[in-house]
Amino acid sequence: MRNIIKGPKVTWIDIRDPNENDIKFLKEKFNFHPLVLEELLPPSNRPKVEKYPNYLYMIFYYPIYSKEKRETRPRELDIIVTKNTIITSHYKSILPLKALFDRCNLYPKARKRYMAQDPGYLLFYILSNIWKNSLTKLVRIDEKIDEIEKEIFRGQEKEMVLEISLVKTDIINFWRIVEPQKETLESLAEEGPNFFGKELSHYFADVLGTFGQTWNALKTYKETILALEDTNQSLLSSKINEIMKLLTVFSAIFLPLTLIASIWGMNIPKMPFTFSSSGFYMILIVMAGLSILMLTYFRKKQWL
Repeated sequence: MRNIIKGPKVTWIDIRDPNENDIKFLKEKFNFHPLVLEELLPPSNRPKVEKYPNYLYMIFYYPIYSKEKRETRPRELDIIVTKNTIITSHYKSILPLKALFDRCNLYPKARKRYMAQDPGYLLFYILSNIWKNSLTKLVRIDEKIDEIEKEIFRGQEKEMVLEISLVKTDIINFWRIVEPQKETLESLAEEGPNFFGKELSHYFADVLGTFGQTWNALKTYKETILALEDTNQSLLSSKINEIMKLLTVFSAIFLPLTLIASIWGMNIPKMPFTFSSSGFYMILIVMAGLSILMLTYFRKKQWL
């Protein structure tokens, strides 16, 4: 599906779910290199910036979070910028891109603000919106980390094992989307002013700065969740050790009692207390005394 906005100085062509007709349209209207057109249809694997004599071709990735699967996956955005046109191509919707496109399409003031200058400014607004939106997505991870930390120290270590694994996987997936784009944005910050003009160097540096905030936040969250995982594992191990120690102490207490019961359970003539009417109670008193003696000893050794 192809949507076109004509602004005062820039035309924005947004292609969602590109097909062969869209490729034919771009070939006839702009005469782009065949290699560029070929890359618009199948998903690409890596972000990049390629400079041609009359246009720039870029591939970026936007992180999409699935609430059902609780994971983050990349969504590709291809951008071609000429001297007076921006072409964005993507599969499915990219919310910050759609929001900016709809504003330009519906409101003349927005169209004048974003499309009354060279296309480099519109490219800046597109990338700035995408990375600012990506930065706000990290609030979800930050809140989840805070929640996990509170639950760990409330004694919910076992329940937090799965939650920590899910958050750690989400951070890793987010990291895999963001980290490779650092070199691409640095290339754009270097090549952009040569293509659009020196006055845009600060704008592309601003995009790179927003990316840097996202990258640094992810790095912090990655280190934090690993530290929480270690803490949670230590607390779990401590609880298990306490349980094992308690079970061991009780086993040590009941072992001699079991031995006494087994000895007096043997069918042997002239066993002490066997023919006494109070023999049963005397054996119980011996067993109880032995238990108290062992409990006192264990408490003195601070094993209980």
